[in-house]
Amino acid sequence: MGKTDLIGRIYESVGDSEAFAAMLFEVGKFTDSRSVQFNIIDNRGSWPIGIVIGVDPEALSIYEERYAAEDPRLAFAMKHPGKALACHQMVTSQTAFERSPLVNEFLDKYEARFAMGATLTLDSRYSALISLMRSRSDGRYDDDQLNSLAGLLPHIQRALSLHVRLGRLESRLASLDALVELLSAPVLLVDRSGALLHVNPAGAEELRRADYLALREGRVHPRNARQEGRFADLLAAASSDDRKATASKEGSAIRLLDAEGRSAALLAQALRGQSSRGGLPQADLALFLIRADDEQPISADRLRLLFGLTPAETRLAEQLARGMNLAEIGERLCLSRETCKSQLRSIFGKTRTNRQGELVAVLLSSISVPLA
Repeated sequence: MGKTDLIGRIYESVGDSEAFAAMLFEVGKFTDSRSVQFNIIDNRGSWPIGIVIGVDPEALSIYEERYAAEDPRLAFAMKHPGKALACHQMVTSQTAFERSPLVNEFLDKYEARFAMGATLTLDSRYSALISLMRSRSDGRYDDDQLNSLAGLLPHIQRALSLHVRLGRLESRLASLDALVELLSAPVLLVDRSGALLHVNPAGAEELRRADYLALREGRVHPRNARQEGRFADLLAAASSDDRKATASKEGSAIRLLDAEGRSAALLAQALRGQSSRGGLPQADLALFLIRADDEQPISADRLRLLFGLTPAETRLAEQLARGMNLAEIGERLCLSRETCKSQLRSIFGKTRTNRQGELVAVLLSSISVPLA
């Protein structure tokens, strides 16, 4: 398997335990390794998730219980997150390490004498450990194999970070700030007057270019002044305090035009239930800009694997990610309104979201992590 195919496999396997184990096996083959160990480590030092490929699974429990606390390689890697390291780089005294019970009672027994790996910071609570291993007869890892692992680490980190964020997505500004940074589509968090409170890099570039949206006196406006009224109505409707009316809407969107007449969908979603941080202004709305002529490259397989969607739900999710509303989707897919609404409710449950804007954020996250 080539590097590009393996990178795609990394993203598509997250959230599917069998696919993830198969992906780790491929990482082992790609780096000429005999076995692979993977762990999630929380900030208390516990190991809530552990996988080992190519070795008796009992070995992982033995390592965690008897040797991990005294393993100098693990301690070194935890102090240098994100860096691919070979075991000879992580051990200060090779002589002492060779004489240790870890090597003589455990590593040689399981043909794992030589290792290379890294720890990856996923968020404030979790880190990941990936370790690739070889026997004494295989010899230690060289620079080519170390570089091979280094090239995969950013993708493993992004994919796992995405999985952690999606698994506990909360409608709080603190969570949304972190989430929108993942998105390649422009996303802006604003208050109900349109005052800009947070923007991801794509959103900042959009405001700089001002093709569809512009920033004036700290507030977001449509580039075309004739669309000001529709934009103001969009903000007002999406941020309405009429909870019953808001809950009944599938989403609020308008079409914006650039100077050459090209269109983009602007989707507004209310953010409710979050508390402001340290007295900072609170975001009331998330604005998602989706260009009609520059649609997101959408992997149906990735959506299906990440969220367990049916083929019909996947088709609906693809259209939502392109900025279409339910009426447009029903017309394009020849579905009734009730069928669309039923599929949407199912997708909400599988993605752990409650509102269409929140769902769009999750879908865009899952498709916009770069694969190269």
